[in-house]
Amino acid sequence: MKWSSRKRPQSVLALSLTEGQLRAAHVARSKNAIATLRTVAAPLTLDLLHPEPELVGRELRNHLEAAHLRERHCIVALPAGWIMTQHATVPELSPEDTASLLQIEAEKGFPCAPDELQIARSPHRSATERYVTQLAVRHEQIDRLGEVLRHAGLKPVSYTVGLAALPGALAPAGQGRITLVVEPKGATLLVAAGGGLAALRTLEATIESEAGEHVVNSAAIARELRITYEQVPPDVRGDIRQLALLGEARLTGQLAGMLGEWARDAGLAIVGGDDRARPVAEESIERMAERYLRDGAAVFEFLPPRPSRWAQLTARYSSRRLATAGFAAAAAAVLVAAAFGWQEFQLWSLRSEWQGMAAQVTELDAVQARIREFRPWYDTTFRNLAIMRRVVECFPDNGSVTAKTFEIHAPANVSVTGTARDNASLLRTLEQLRQAKEIQGLKIEQIRGKTPAQFTFTFRWVGGPGS
Repeated sequence: MKWSSRKRPQSVLALSLTEGQLRAAHVARSKNAIATLRTVAAPLTLDLLHPEPELVGRELRNHLEAAHLRERHCIVALPAGWIMTQHATVPELSPEDTASLLQIEAEKGFPCAPDELQIARSPHRSATERYVTQLAVRHEQIDRLGEVLRHAGLKPVSYTVGLAALPGALAPAGQGRITLVVEPKGATLLVAAGGGLAALRTLEATIESEAGEHVVNSAAIARELRITYEQVPPDVRGDIRQLALLGEARLTGQLAGMLGEWARDAGLAIVGGDDRARPVAEESIERMAERYLRDGAAVFEFLPPRPSRWAQLTARYSSRRLATAGFAAAAAAVLVAAAFGWQEFQLWSLRSEWQGMAAQVTELDAVQARIREFRPWYDTTFRNLAIMRRVVECFPDNGSVTAKTFEIHAPANVSVTGTARDNASLLRTLEQLRQAKEIQGLKIEQIRGKTPAQFTFTFRWVGGPGS
């Protein structure tokens, strides 16, 4: 039997949903060329991770219908702030061992378990070493985005990194490049070296002006750029030849002046910095749509794989086997019940003998009672469990704050590390802990990152036994 392959759509709707702004481009393929038919830009009043995705989807659908965009297949540029990266050195190993090593590196480098992440990988190398950059997005965020698109009547065919689709952003080996996109609310930095992606960062470098507006802090962006450049391994750092500054001409021009001397010392040629005809986000979504229609795949793919027809058939067959196994288990349960009935009959016949042992049992119970009385270290209060229960009661039920480690040191000092989806959820959790009468001396030892934030706090347990 011959299976029919899934046909690639002849046109797609490329979307960017970042910083409260919707950008969409309808790109279609004809016999001779790929062309952009229509573009639209509109503000979004609701956040992409709003608790009610149907409202976000309805707003998105309204904007698309107002622009007369009817295409349902879409490719989405994920917000750069969602993407976490981890860089690892990989020795010469078999593919299976390499996958196991990267699994271990992901467990160490990311703030949550790898099975909670959708991971894409970018291998690159120098003359002597092999490297892999792992890019990860939480399944929770991908699932929420899928719900929004479903409520908007859209069918996603790809989730990818929009910045990587820009021409020259992922330069070949020997022509490494740093791409810095500067926007009014921050900046995004992509470092390509050794034939792959070496770093991807978002720089939240905005300050509030005297007029109350948020403007880009060029000095902070320049500092973070230099730090990221120095974090690239030296053997692949020499592969980087260009520094591309994209965005508003005023901001990129200012950065070009600040970074000119440093770039010359580092051997980097600054390109860009001129007034672009259109926003970078608009160009990036058009380029990623063109690549999908031309090649059928994005550079980095985060769309969870769909089960093939064979997998669906196997699952259906497995379901029938499962039903058969269920009937067999029920029959086995009946046999087990009969065996227990026979055992109960035997126990009933022996009760008279058991009653003759009642006096001895009573004496043993008295001995055990005296042992408990004179053994003060015998503790049945389960203090450690009581501490864990009280802390868990202070954590929110929606999973926005989670603990990774929970350590209790003598005599009653407790240390907790974990992750928080946002600072507001973390602050509410800490306030709940401070209000607990059994907890004193709550101290925040460390907070790193913002979305998500990694935290460590300690406190002293003063609750009574079992409280």
